[in-house]
Parts: sequence; structure tokens; C-alpha cells
Amino acid sequence: MRKIILLAVTVSACMLVGLAAAAKPKSVTISLSKAIVVYGGSVTLSGAVSNHQAGELVIVTGRESGTTTFTQVNVATTTAKGAWSYAATPQIQTSYKAQWGTAFSKAVTVKVRPRIRLTLDGRTAKRGTFSVEVDGNRPFTGKRVLIQRLTADGPTTVKRATLGASSTATFTLRLPRHRARVRVVMSASQAAPGYIAGYSNVWRSS
Repeated sequence: MRKIILLAVTVSACMLVGLAAAAKPKSVTISLSKAIVVYGGSVTLSGAVSNHQAGELVIVTGRESGTTTFTQVNVATTTAKGAWSYAATPQIQTSYKAQWGTAFSKAVTVKVRPRIRLTLDGRTAKRGTFSVEVDGNRPFTGKRVLIQRLTADGPTTVKRATLGASSTATFTLRLPRHRARVRVVMSASQAAPGYIAGYSNVWRSS
């Protein structure tokens, strides 16, 4: 009799576990390898599905800044333990979600900096002529950039320039006799909407 009771308890427990597992809703996760990229750069989106099985299809959707709906950007197939990944190249600030069947992940957002290139076009003993180009998925005509010297005490803004129709500008800068370091910065207010503050490469005098 005791064995029968124990068997009944064991069967009941197994049934409860099975019912709990069956009732547990399916889910999918998403995360970012980094939260900020420079325009043209990539970020890895990854996650897993709750059944931990390979061969499941995960739809990756994205919503760019300035839009209101998520649209499909990729379909990833899960590998071992239900893991999935996708290398995204956002052109502007973009939020992403993962969908697995009827399950949706939370949204994650990648912020984008404009790509800024600083080039020395020519120089004399005392002055240098530079050009700067700002890249994004839209023009930055009329936006202002800051020209900064980098010193041991930190960056100092020494000039401002306004970008032309091709999102470029040319400026001259007095160069000290000792070694100099120069960069260009676009503030968040000038980069917006859809972009955050951007920084150029640092030019170093020889």
C-alpha cells in the first residue's frame, strides 16, 4: 500500500512539472555587443530562444529614428542551445527587436555617431590648411563643427566651421612650433536628429 501511495505521489509530481513546463510561455532574448557605433560600423545583436533548440527561425526587426514602425531586417537561425546572432550596420539611431513565433523580445537601441574625417591639405611654417568631411545617411549642410587643440590640460576649442553643401568645410589653423594635436567635434545638438556627438581622427604634427 505504501509503495502504491509513493508511486501515486511521484506520478502526480511529474504531471505537475509537465503541466508547468507546457504552460510556460515561449520567449526570445536580445542584447547588443555595444550601444554606440560610428556611421558605417557594425554591432552584433544576439540572444536565445527559450526552448534552447537549434534550427529555430528568429526574425530581427528594426525601427530607425524618425519612423514609427518596426520592419524586418533579417531572419536568423538558432544554433546550439537556441542561440542566434546578427551583425547589423545601423545607418542612423535604430531600435531592434527579436521575434520568435508569437514571442517578442524587448527593444534595444543602437546610437550612431556621424563619421568625421580630418585631413591636412597643406601647411607652411606657421599655418596649416585642413579639410573636414562629415558622413551620415543624410547631409549635414549648415551644421557647425568645433576645431579643438588637444593639450595636457584637455581639449580647447580654437575655431568653428560651418559645413557646406557636400557636408565638408575647409579651414586654416595656426600651428605652434612644438607638436600639436588637432581634432574636429560635432556636438549632439548639431548632429541631431538621429545622431549623437561625433569626433574626428586626431591629426598630429611631426
